[in-house]
Parts: sequence; structure tokens; C-alpha cells
Amino acid sequence: MARAKDSGGDYARVEGLLAEAGLTMPPMPEMAEARLKEREDDCFSTRTFKESPANLIHYVRKAIGGVSPDYVLVALGRDGRTADALHFFLVQGPLQFFLQIGWGGAGAARERAATLVNGCFALAHQLVEAVPHALRKGRLARTGRLTVVGSDLGESFWEVAQADERADRPSRPPRGKSRAAQGPREAIEEALRWCRE
Repeated sequence: MARAKDSGGDYARVEGLLAEAGLTMPPMPEMAEARLKEREDDCFSTRTFKESPANLIHYVRKAIGGVSPDYVLVALGRDGRTADALHFFLVQGPLQFFLQIGWGGAGAARERAATLVNGCFALAHQLVEAVPHALRKGRLARTGRLTVVGSDLGESFWEVAQADERADRPSRPPRGKSRAAQGPREAIEEALRWCRE
């Protein structure tokens, strides 16, 4: 993952937009500097899209179904179309990472959201670095996938699928047992621990 410094164009605009909002940069693939384009107001992606990032489950299903090419999307919705949320989607190799954090409100609510986003971005950087370890250890196949969904507006979960197998959610409680809802940070932390085992 590369982090561009003093780059021009839309990549620099993403850096500026996030910095202005008090947010750090998420992990970015090397191709992002050249291919990241503003597709809508404050919505940047390395590919075109038809569906609003607010429809998180649409993007998750496409990735799980194997019909999404590698891409990155960063959107800071403040107009209702993107549900007043920060969206960060990274699909690269076997890693499918989706983050959606509510971005409404002001003052203390905005500070809490920024703290959550920055914490999740820091974990995402670690996860990107841990995936090659999981590949080397055979925990994850190159043709498999690790899907991590972190959202405070919907369900957060993570799952692993080897090649064409059905996905397994290692953190899911045994059948018949219930578990408190998982937050975005907890889902990412569990996936990171699994990669590092």
C-alpha cells in the first residue's frame, strides 16, 4: 500500500478532504494515486459505480459474488445521498474491506465519529499488512476471500471463504446461542487477530 505525499489531482483532494474533517488516510493501493477520480461530490473511486455507497450491502454482495474488480472508494457523504456517512471500500486480492461510519451531527458527536473512523483506519492498515501473513500460513487461499464489514449504521461482521467454498464466520457463536451486536471496530479487530494467528 502506498501513501502519496504532495501528489496532485483527485488523490490530493481526498487527502485534503479527510484532513479537513480530522481524519487520517486509510490504506490505499499503489494504483490509487493514478486512478482515483472524483465520481460525485466528495465521492472518489478507482472505478465507476451506479449505486450510492450508502447501499453498503450492494457492494458487499458484489464483492462476495466475485464480480467486483479490485478497487478503492472513499466518500464523505454530507448531502443525504450517501447517508451522511464516511464510506471506505477496499477490494484488493482476497481482502474485501467495507467501512461505513455515520457522519451526522456536530461537536462531540462528530468527534466521536472521527475517533471511531481513525481507529478503524489504523486497524485497516494493520489488516492490509496482516493478509500476506494469513496467505503464507495457509489460513487464507489466494483464490479465497476475507470479507470485513464495519458499520455503525448496520451489521458489522467478518467472514472467510476458501476458493469456491461457503463462507465461515469464525466469530459467530454456536447455533442457538446469541451474542451482542458487534461494532465496526470489534469486527476489524477479530479479523486482524485471525490473520495473525
